[in-house]
Amino acid sequence: MQNQTDFFDPDNLSEVFTASWLARRFAMQRNTASHYLNQLVAQDVLVKINTRPVYFLHKKAFCQQFYPLSRSEYASMAELLAESDRQPEQADHFSLLTGHDGSLRKPIEQMKTALFYPNCGLPLLITGDSGTGKSYMAELMHEFAIAQGLLAPDAPFVSFNCAQYASNPELLAANLFGYVKGAFTGAQSDKAGAFEAANGGMLFLDEVHRLDAQGQEKLFTWLDRKEIYRVGETAQGLPISLRLVFATTEDIHSTFSHHLPAPNSDPG
Repeated sequence: MQNQTDFFDPDNLSEVFTASWLARRFAMQRNTASHYLNQLVAQDVLVKINTRPVYFLHKKAFCQQFYPLSRSEYASMAELLAESDRQPEQADHFSLLTGHDGSLRKPIEQMKTALFYPNCGLPLLITGDSGTGKSYMAELMHEFAIAQGLLAPDAPFVSFNCAQYASNPELLAANLFGYVKGAFTGAQSDKAGAFEAANGGMLFLDEVHRLDAQGQEKLFTWLDRKEIYRVGETAQGLPISLRLVFATTEDIHSTFSHHLPAPNSDPG
């Protein structure tokens, strides 16, 4: 139901949102399917539209894709759609960027699409010379994600500059991924890194090309499996849910042992 709601079209209603379709899909009685669906409405998981036939939508998916809903039951489709007229107009956070309606129009649309992508969104790479506003763009992405309900209002934004520890790869990895007690001399206790600090929010990795091969492997472990390993930890990965934004001034194909996501924005 959640995935189907992402493709909801009020002008072309599909029977996949009805109890009858679900009953056939899962080989159960229609009244049984209706009973379970109404339970989910009562729990504020689904939205019910009392038309003929009755339609059920996934509430969170609808709110993320379209607009917030004030309740979980509507007498008609028109009543549901009328909610959109009551939404206050929200300024586009990216309108603060110079070129938002010109050279940056396409990159901004790509960023929005990536942020809305399921399961932590798509990782984003921002390229451009120093001083062109890459970190500011990442901050706007964080604000946009919160405004759209993709992140909680108190979701953290953590900025980590990989160049700060570039001369000491072990220290860089320890601060980025954390470490366990005894991982190296001076590691007296377990310590969380930037990934854990940003859990549930957004992590901005500036000068990401400064990561050495070992740091890149740890980074790609998260990209592949959405989990990290603290320095010195080999047995148990730590699941981390966040949106990840990279920035670099360099040619990524010559500085990374693996390919990062294709560049999709350039503030310059």
